[in-house]
Amino acid sequence: MASSESATNDLSLILPPRAGQTFSEYLQVIEKIFQEIAQEDTVTLLSAMQTGEVIVFSSAEADSGQLCSLYSVSSSTISLKFSVSQRLNHVNYNERIMVIIGSGNNIYAFFAKFLYNSDNLAIVAAPLAVYKRSVRKYSRINIIEPLKISCKDGLQLEGEIADFSPTGIRFIMPTIKVMKRDTMLVEFASGDCGACETLVQVTRSQRLSSGVRSQVAVRMLLTGLMKNKMEYMYWCCRKVQSGSAQLKY
Repeated sequence: MASSESATNDLSLILPPRAGQTFSEYLQVIEKIFQEIAQEDTVTLLSAMQTGEVIVFSSAEADSGQLCSLYSVSSSTISLKFSVSQRLNHVNYNERIMVIIGSGNNIYAFFAKFLYNSDNLAIVAAPLAVYKRSVRKYSRINIIEPLKISCKDGLQLEGEIADFSPTGIRFIMPTIKVMKRDTMLVEFASGDCGACETLVQVTRSQRLSSGVRSQVAVRMLLTGLMKNKMEYMYWCCRKVQSGSAQLKY
């Protein structure tokens, strides 16, 4: 999943940026988000999330999270599947990691002890508890539209939107050095639903398997008027999408 160009990246727009915080400092931030313990059986609950998006955080301050997927779940261990380049090679035996999963209208989190790597799998101990919370007022809309990107250094690039909501966009662009919290100016249009030009802040950037393109998730930095405009575009696109099996603008 992590190397797929069509992989969702909703978690990047929900989770607060780590921004060099220590593991304990970041946990304090995360704990404010997750305040409910899931009551379902842990194995049953996690087994139903094997198509969900997963982000893993280690104790390393420079670790801004790695995408992976749930590979298998048992009562004693959980297997997380990474791309070969993203394995948890920097994590020591019995070190605690934080696993966050997006599934449906909820996000879940648990802490687990790392056990060992096996090829592109990381084996961790099953958690004692899984925390949850409901998310996202707006579901993401999958669209394919061209996107113009202007970087701070004056570099201008062409990209392609993969999905968006009134607050965030995920798009594909040529691979350049992009850091979390970098700002860009983006411009895009969606047929009769209008056009938008706004500053955005990068929440996550991941190089795709091709190496020449990257998947980037951003949070839009909108003024009051632009928020209204984006909500209009969103509901307009939803209406168009619901009236057609395939979106074409």
